[in-house]
Amino acid sequence: MHLVKIRLLGEFSAVDHRGNALSIGNKKAQALLIYLALKIGGRPTLKEIAELIAGSDGDGEGRARECVRDLQMALRFLPPGILVEGPDSVRFNRDVVDVDAQRFMDLMASPSINSINAAADLYRGNLLEGYSSGITRFDEWVTERRLSLWRGAVIIFSRLLAAQVRAGWWENAVESAGRLLALDPSQEVVHRTLMRLQLEQGRADAALRRYQECADVLQREFSRAPSDETERLHQEILEALKRAPAPREAFRNQATSPMLVLVVEDDLVSAALVEGFLDEAGYDVVLVADGADALMEIARRKFDLLILDINIPTLNGLRLFEIMIQKGIETPAIFITGTAGAEVEAQSLEAGAADFLRKPIRKEVLLPRIRQVLARTAKSAAGE
Repeated sequence: MHLVKIRLLGEFSAVDHRGNALSIGNKKAQALLIYLALKIGGRPTLKEIAELIAGSDGDGEGRARECVRDLQMALRFLPPGILVEGPDSVRFNRDVVDVDAQRFMDLMASPSINSINAAADLYRGNLLEGYSSGITRFDEWVTERRLSLWRGAVIIFSRLLAAQVRAGWWENAVESAGRLLALDPSQEVVHRTLMRLQLEQGRADAALRRYQECADVLQREFSRAPSDETERLHQEILEALKRAPAPREAFRNQATSPMLVLVVEDDLVSAALVEGFLDEAGYDVVLVADGADALMEIARRKFDLLILDINIPTLNGLRLFEIMIQKGIETPAIFITGTAGAEVEAQSLEAGAADFLRKPIRKEVLLPRIRQVLARTAKSAAGE
């Protein structure tokens, strides 16, 4: 069990296992806590602590030991074993101290989509956003670490964006592109990716706003205009705006011919809601409550789309989809879940889901996603 949880990505916080904030009034003791948290995978020495935090003039190591004692006072009401001291070193016990920045770095080292997705979920902001200890050397060191983690976050969101674009998860890709641009607004290629995603979603007005933001950033930061490739996309956006129907007409646009959708959902309320949304939009719906029944229905007839709850009886949604793939059934599936956390989303992406939604399901979110998946499937079938 973690006795202390330290959050360094975004706003700083340190809480005990009961959720109570640790009271650390001494700025050097707080700086030491942050330093040990960021070095939790290593073995920080008293000499390093003296040079960065305590002051290395005179008896530097003695002053460093004073900082350690001040930190021990802040932790005095917690069980022992949080700090591990050696003759000339001190460190946090990694078994009982959880540090989000260290978990982020661990996840960065793995190429799996699960790790990439979890790292993106963990990165809530730049390291110690807005924090200053007033200790010059230490704050300079934190600035260097902030830059290093920021670069890591840019890589993580770039990888996640690429995976989502390849899978056709437009909404998720739009969110990732937006977070990537929040980290680095000067990336023209990401602006362009976001414009293209918004255009694919039928949101030409949003794509045009993104173009204008891109042009403003490039002019302000680099005193240059957008590239020829971005300008060609700009023209596509303008053409799309000319052809675009009025928003109300687009929202009411139903399937041109009845399409058959299999909804696999064991929660009666969610099932009734989704079935109602689809009926109203003109889709034919078959509703089942577990994975075994879903396989029987899939064997009986051809569906245009599956809406598949991940947590269902008999066969969970992921296993059901795996069996379909093994049997050569290529029906696109939108996965839905009420489970929190990034892992289930990453598993859905790895499995090859056409899209992913979290409960509660809203009509204004579900119906556009269905139209996008079906349009993408039709385009792929036509060999475009």
